[in-house]
Amino acid sequence: MQKMAWLFVITTVLAVVASAVAVIWLYGKFGMPKAVAGLAFMGIAGIGGLGPLIFKKESGKVTCDERDTLINRRAALAGFGTAYMLVGAVCMVPFFVLGPLGSISVTWLPMIFMGAGICTFFAHSVAILLQYGWRGKNGK
Repeated sequence: MQKMAWLFVITTVLAVVASAVAVIWLYGKFGMPKAVAGLAFMGIAGIGGLGPLIFKKESGKVTCDERDTLINRRAALAGFGTAYMLVGAVCMVPFFVLGPLGSISVTWLPMIFMGAGICTFFAHSVAILLQYGWRGKNGK
């Protein structure tokens, strides 16, 4: 679990940095509508989803005990709670900024959905690493 969590944290941070650099560069060169194309670098975070294929389970070995199950359950709740707060903030900020009669474009909805998903898995991975103490079960 820790190896997959590290993979997702590293790929997500790399994706966010690459996207931010691309958006800033594209904004300076072409303006805002075209700068959104820089968010395509967020696809790098998808490499983190390949963790189960990269880190195969060893046959005949116990890979998960009660403590691991509890850690994973707590991490899943942390991921859900973080994404819930993100979606709540994204919904409420425009309400307070634009007012009750304001509106936003539906083109933001896929980005909100993507952000909530990435936020969920990132928080899940960080919670796993925090609960194991960043070094794993044996302190290695």
